[in-house]
Amino acid sequence: MYELLDQNQRAHIGVLVMVTSTLEPISKGFFCDDETIKYPYKTSTVGKTFLCLFYLLLPNVSISLKYYWTMHKNIKNLYVNIIYFWLGSGLAQITVNLGKYYSGRLRPHFFHACKPSIECTSQNQYITEYTCTNPEVSISNDSRASFPSGHACLAFYSTVYTILYLHNYKKNVAWVIIQFSIFTSAWYTALTRVTDNMHHSTDVIAGLIIGTSFAILMMYEVKIRISLENINAV
Repeated sequence: MYELLDQNQRAHIGVLVMVTSTLEPISKGFFCDDETIKYPYKTSTVGKTFLCLFYLLLPNVSISLKYYWTMHKNIKNLYVNIIYFWLGSGLAQITVNLGKYYSGRLRPHFFHACKPSIECTSQNQYITEYTCTNPEVSISNDSRASFPSGHACLAFYSTVYTILYLHNYKKNVAWVIIQFSIFTSAWYTALTRVTDNMHHSTDVIAGLIIGTSFAILMMYEVKIRISLENINAV
């Protein structure tokens, strides 16, 4: 049951997450009159620290609480759900990192964050060679990593995984409201990426599709493995 979840393979995924996170996006050109990349730079409403703490802890806390509330406790089920959550989060992050690297899409605040050293002779001129003059290198490099949205991906991956995990636990209006509230938190996070001028709307849509897809895939794998375990236990 756990042949795909050994320590070495989990370590390899962790290494891939770190390596792909350090990739500098490829350089993309832009038109001088492109108004979609001239929005002001803002700080994120939902910062990375809060994003990771909340959305990485939410499913793990929910899974653990359900385990302790359930009459027929099964430690293997707890283990499988937690391991597959982290597995999916790593794979989703790798997917996002590779997307940012290969697309190199410029963020809406690119001009303000990069401060490119250019001279436009005409409004429809296409610039391919430029240098970012912003002394904060991390911000200027990040301004070229718009697609897809990592915030939207993690938020939707975490919440969809949690909602699917808890879906059959209780059947009442209060529980539906709790699930809706969890979903709304992810939706709010995604919306702030647009209002904060961090992403184009299509970046956010791509991020939430990636996150949701991995959540569904991981939950499907969990159900299969738990079913096989139950059959073997008979």
